[in-house]
Amino acid sequence: MRKNYSIAVVAVFFLLSINVIHAQTMQSDLNQAELLKQFIGTWENKTFKDTVYTAEIKPYGNDGVEFNLKSVTQGKLWMEMKELWGYDKKRDKMITAGFVKDAPNFMMGILWFTAKNRCEQVPFEFASNPEKASFRVIFDVKSPDLVTREEIVNNKSLGVETYTRVKD
Repeated sequence: MRKNYSIAVVAVFFLLSINVIHAQTMQSDLNQAELLKQFIGTWENKTFKDTVYTAEIKPYGNDGVEFNLKSVTQGKLWMEMKELWGYDKKRDKMITAGFVKDAPNFMMGILWFTAKNRCEQVPFEFASNPEKASFRVIFDVKSPDLVTREEIVNNKSLGVETYTRVKD
């Protein structure tokens, strides 16, 4: 009797373990490089009065994009940024690297999709522990032609910007 009980307990534990392992595998079935392609195109953000941000995102290589951002206020270009975003198979995330023109800092980040329509970005130094980053950016793909971008500092939102696709 005791032997049958032990076998039953082991069998139930084994079945429960398979379900947990299967559930963990199902959660990570997001094709990061493929989902990145949702951003390809030209986007405009007119969230701020008299200022237009234009983001141009072009394919670069097999699993990356070139990201160019320009900001114009009252007809005057005041900011340009260039980044490369590339898929890192080892981390199953995108590595981002770039410069703001005429600024001394080189920026690196890590970006990954948490759902088909949502991704997060944190500074690269938090690649191993993104939950510890005090700064993060959340992108939500609301439709093929509408993306929101939210900056979060110390768990407080600095606001949400809306980008509208103006060209594929």
